[in-house]
Amino acid sequence: MSIDIEKVSIAQWYGERERHRCGYCTSSMGNISNGMYTQRLTVQEYKDLIDRGWRRSGKYCYKPAMDQTCCPQYTIKCDAINFVLHKSQKKIIKKFNKYLADGILDKTSSSENIEQTLDTGCSTKHDEFSEKMNINFNHPIIMGINDFEQGEASACDIASSINSDNAEGISNVDSLPINQVETEESKLKTSRKSFKDGVGPNQSKPPCKKAKLLRLERKKEKLLQKGESHQSTNEQSQLPKNLQKFLTEIQDSKHKLRMTLVSMNKHDHDDWDTILETEFKLYTKYQTIVHNDLPSEITMKSFTRFLVHSPLKPESFPPGINGPGYGSFHQQYWIDDNLIAVGVIDILPGCVSSVYFFYDPDYRALTLGTYGSLREIQFVQELQTQICDLRYYYMGFYIHSCQKMRYKGRLEPSYLLCPETYVWIPIEKCLPKLDLKKYSRLNEDVQNIDTDACTSRDLETIKVIYDYQLMTVKDLLGNFRGINQEDFNILGSLVGKKLAHSLIFWIH
Repeated sequence: MSIDIEKVSIAQWYGERERHRCGYCTSSMGNISNGMYTQRLTVQEYKDLIDRGWRRSGKYCYKPAMDQTCCPQYTIKCDAINFVLHKSQKKIIKKFNKYLADGILDKTSSSENIEQTLDTGCSTKHDEFSEKMNINFNHPIIMGINDFEQGEASACDIASSINSDNAEGISNVDSLPINQVETEESKLKTSRKSFKDGVGPNQSKPPCKKAKLLRLERKKEKLLQKGESHQSTNEQSQLPKNLQKFLTEIQDSKHKLRMTLVSMNKHDHDDWDTILETEFKLYTKYQTIVHNDLPSEITMKSFTRFLVHSPLKPESFPPGINGPGYGSFHQQYWIDDNLIAVGVIDILPGCVSSVYFFYDPDYRALTLGTYGSLREIQFVQELQTQICDLRYYYMGFYIHSCQKMRYKGRLEPSYLLCPETYVWIPIEKCLPKLDLKKYSRLNEDVQNIDTDACTSRDLETIKVIYDYQLMTVKDLLGNFRGINQEDFNILGSLVGKKLAHSLIFWIH
């Protein structure tokens, strides 16, 4: 009896932990993680994986060894529905809208630092594992020693180890030369010599009004002349503007912003090759200027493996709901006829997950990394109006020791995933712990455990393909020598009970 390999969720499991150069602290072999190469996964399985700390790069999935890696990477998400827009974020939106309105781009003053490569080994590592994925999918897979009922088709998560957005910069304040700074004593003497004692306000005249009050009185007078109610107008103006209103607050613009959502699962449309070429040109420019990659290292093959290929099996939204459906997408940002940025995202049950974001460095003054994050949050808010439980924006990983990742924590309210209990903890409760130690069990409840942990029975029933035969781990260990049971104990702890039952693992 054979199985249809096109209808099952398969991951090639690498039992050994991988060591790589760290792109955050530049440790030569300090980046330690477990990885697997996924061929096909459902969107729910991908969601379950990222809720256990996995991420994707193309079809390669990895999970940092949190208690061993040099820079622990905590999964971070934002509650987009309760998102709080801060002053610095409003300024970024207003700056972008101002450029659309007047067409003036000040390229000399950027509030966004050009970040260094945060994980230079991500796409390279993905290519290395792609070559290891030597499964012949045309070879028939037969049921193993003991037949068992086949589960549902599944699909797995993709690992994203590169930061998807750019951090907000901090402007420097120049101080006066020390010989120009007066002491408190010298300033006091000068003030005594230069000024006489005041006589106070003139009691015969009314007190001066503040400029703001004068403006309000003039506005009220004009409204009364027009026969309009100042109270109703004022009440409306006092309502806080939400994110969507800020993003769309553009009048008489010189340039037009157009956003296009392109599915990565539909390659049969006529302009697909043009889309790839246009994006690849922008990606090459971004990687060479922002991340200092060598042009010779950037190829169309590596680009498509890293950002175009996806294991996610697309699914439609629930019946009666319009929209793009679940799956992997590129969200393109066009100003007039120029592609200026691309956000690589996955739309999943309950969330939108950011994979990567790249942009035209000529527009870096517009702080496009942060602007893109705000746009993606607004996209979640838009989807949530039709799908009630789709409310979270996953931002990849948060590394507390990396200053350029601190901006993620400023997207409030945000939560970090506890690496031991897989419970979401408000980030404000996590930061004091991470200030003391780079790795921490974020969940303060010592009684709390991983509720999705595998039992010994769960481990025995994990489905594997070995020598093109489908069987359980129990049958594998009982009939073949040289198989290490500890590898499956580790696997079960990493993926959890739910995924241990739904995925099929290809092993050597």
